[in-house]
Amino acid sequence: MTDPPDREIFGRDREISELLALLTDTATLGVVLSGGPGIGKTRLARAVASAYASASGAETIGFDGSAYENPGAELIRLVARLHERPRAARDGGPGGVGAPPLILAEGLAAADRGGVPGAAAHAGVRLIVTAREPLAAAAAASSAGFAVRTVGPLPVPFDCSALDLDSMCRIPSVRLYVASLRALNPAFRVQHDNQEAVARTCAELRGIPGALVLAARIAALEGPEVLWAALDGRFDPGPEGLAGAGGDSGSLARLLDAYGGPAPATPSPRAAATDPDASVRARRHAELGDAELGDVERRLLVCSRLFSGGAGPEALRRIAGVPLNAFPAALETLLGRHLLSVSALPSGRLDGFTRTRLHIPFEPSVPTAGPDSAPAHDNSPLSHARYYAELAHTAARRIAEGDQYAGITAFRSEERNIRCALDTLIGIGAADEAIALVDHARTYWYASGAPFTWAERLTALPEAPADTPRRTRLNLLLAEAAIRAGEPEAALALLGQADADRADAVGREERGDEAGAAEEALQAARLLHLRGIAEAPHRPREALAALHAAVAGHRSHIGDGHALHRVMLDASLAEFLHGSPAKATALAVEALSGATRRRDTLVSGTALLQLSVFAAARGREAEADGYFDRAVAGLRTLGAAAVLGALLSVLGTPLLPRTAARAADVVRCLGSCHAARGAGGLLDEPGYPDFTVGRLEGRMRRQLGERGFLAALSDGAGTPLSDLVKDFAARCGRLQPEPDPAPGRNPNLTRDPLMSSTSDRSVATARPEPRASAKPRPRPDRTAHPYAGPPDADRPPPALGCGGPLPGDPLTPRQSQVSALITLGLSNKQIARRLQISEWTVVNHIRETMRKLGCSSRVEIANWVHHTTDASALSPSAPAPTPVPAPAPG
Repeated sequence: MTDPPDREIFGRDREISELLALLTDTATLGVVLSGGPGIGKTRLARAVASAYASASGAETIGFDGSAYENPGAELIRLVARLHERPRAARDGGPGGVGAPPLILAEGLAAADRGGVPGAAAHAGVRLIVTAREPLAAAAAASSAGFAVRTVGPLPVPFDCSALDLDSMCRIPSVRLYVASLRALNPAFRVQHDNQEAVARTCAELRGIPGALVLAARIAALEGPEVLWAALDGRFDPGPEGLAGAGGDSGSLARLLDAYGGPAPATPSPRAAATDPDASVRARRHAELGDAELGDVERRLLVCSRLFSGGAGPEALRRIAGVPLNAFPAALETLLGRHLLSVSALPSGRLDGFTRTRLHIPFEPSVPTAGPDSAPAHDNSPLSHARYYAELAHTAARRIAEGDQYAGITAFRSEERNIRCALDTLIGIGAADEAIALVDHARTYWYASGAPFTWAERLTALPEAPADTPRRTRLNLLLAEAAIRAGEPEAALALLGQADADRADAVGREERGDEAGAAEEALQAARLLHLRGIAEAPHRPREALAALHAAVAGHRSHIGDGHALHRVMLDASLAEFLHGSPAKATALAVEALSGATRRRDTLVSGTALLQLSVFAAARGREAEADGYFDRAVAGLRTLGAAAVLGALLSVLGTPLLPRTAARAADVVRCLGSCHAARGAGGLLDEPGYPDFTVGRLEGRMRRQLGERGFLAALSDGAGTPLSDLVKDFAARCGRLQPEPDPAPGRNPNLTRDPLMSSTSDRSVATARPEPRASAKPRPRPDRTAHPYAGPPDADRPPPALGCGGPLPGDPLTPRQSQVSALITLGLSNKQIARRLQISEWTVVNHIRETMRKLGCSSRVEIANWVHHTTDASALSPSAPAPTPVPAPAPG
């Protein structure tokens, strides 16, 4: 493609300064700039030559080696002519004394530089040579007196947010892409609605300048949607398009072929005039032709087109079917000739991950196949799909079994390849394998908070027969996706169909094997779990019953502790949201204990976040901060995505109604997470592109609208994450009605609460029982609350006496002591003996306490103490503490 000579160079200031210093060093004959295609060697060399001429006033001469039959001999003759010129005409500077002239030699192969170093040293000239050097030839150039420098890609964004639009636009790769696009479409601007697409384009193309310029040309002429479809592997040029190898890389390669254009073997004069790099590319193809590549190298190159965004060495070797003993030498050959490139980005393996990733060059016309080449076997796409399906299975197992950093990293680095594998399996009709792949990917979505969208692709599968396990599994996945998208009604319809299919299948045939029975039990538990979440916003009683039944179902199946504890956490949060903080705490503590034994950082971190919410709802800020700090300290070892995923599972839980309100909480969380990143922040910057925040922002923007989205994002950026948790607890605490009466107690039983002589310590944790004669407080206005659901006539009245003492009328120290001893389960006689006062004095203190707190029973006093006092201070041997007054109601 045309490369205008006046195009600005971005992000190369440091390299220009370093190379300029080398050229002015008398011990260096010149510089060899090497690197892959499109990396920007020629443009960097021209910028250095311009800086050299400006700084020294010396003459700079361009030399195009592709224009000559024997470029090495021609270059030596040029050096000799310069040497024969008078010194005053040769050297720059005042009086003809200054820096020596500089020759910029483009496209000079290693074989053509035999006598060049000696001639340059004799003539006293400097050289800048650009070439796509094999590694051995680069080492030889270094020994001949040349400084060899490998040109790298431009920096790319690792994530993006509407909060840092200006700073993202200053990243060199973004500047180059935007400048190239605006050269053809001056109206283009980077805005909030296209920010993520621009950032991800630069990251997907790895900051290679040539690829960015071509991508900008495609976006300007075809439209940005076509470019993004190609990056996602969804571009189809039609029957007249160029043949590709399939996969994301194949889709992008077809566009690059069309817009970059494979160089002809002998460029025409017109092509050479309009495209200065065409002759260089033609010469490079002659130098690096197929004849120099063996069968193994060609097979690896063909298979490399199957991968999306690169691949790990293990994946390339296994899918290409190359023996292990032949792989290292072939890979070194391809890397040395820049036909493949390697980076330190992570890549997934079947046994974890590795920090090595292979990429194909951005240039589509690299030699990959010829008449005598050995193409990849015909089932390469299927081998690719099944390899990544197996990788998804092993990564999900690692997350569930405790090796969570390896599992999350494998999923995140291979997400695009796994998605391509899913598309392949759907395309060939492998329904069971496709459903299993999406089922494994659920574990990663829960861990990272990523949108649950892949299940929708399964609708392209042929419709499964009714009453089959396949259709039941598919409906469960689709129901889960609907729940996460905020569509509980659609989820309930799918769950109803799945339940009917299960019932018909069980009634039709009895499966006698243990594995089949266990699978059916787990499927039933999962169905109850999803039903409980879907019904929670509007039918809390039924939802709680379903969630507890799901917990019981998972308990009966020993083995999948990760799933059990996740269901327990959902049940715990549901109990809290609907008025049972004691049950909620017990479930969360149990999940935390089990997850800690299993070294399950994801579940233990989420459990600690929930306990932080529960403590904040009771006004125990120090305890809430302690739980929060412990949660983040553990989760951050898995990366910022794990912290965000755990926060979203609590703050954006689908157990709450009103999708818009949940979306606002999610956006506030995104803003706070983005502000917490960086040096000195709570979260670390990502080490490679992951776009954890960026891809969620686009989804939330569509739900809230631009104005609401930006308002919530700015609000979150100014709020610490711990305060978001406390705000959530304060809002959801208003939804808590009075809990049910204590188990085994008759709520209609009337007796004098002052003269109770019970010594049962369970009174400390028993639920307050409402009296028929007690006048309830007015019900709060639930319609004003952002999470308020529809009115429920069966809902119990709000709890009495849980709001703390009335303003201006606190408890006396003796009343506080009596209340604390009531909480420990002591009778009036035991309290009198402990405090050395009469029993009637105890009765008077209880009566006055009940008047001040608005309580109607001893149980309600105990409940108030639990809400306002640290339970650790209530041991029988310790003196009764003075409760800390809670905030007044309202």
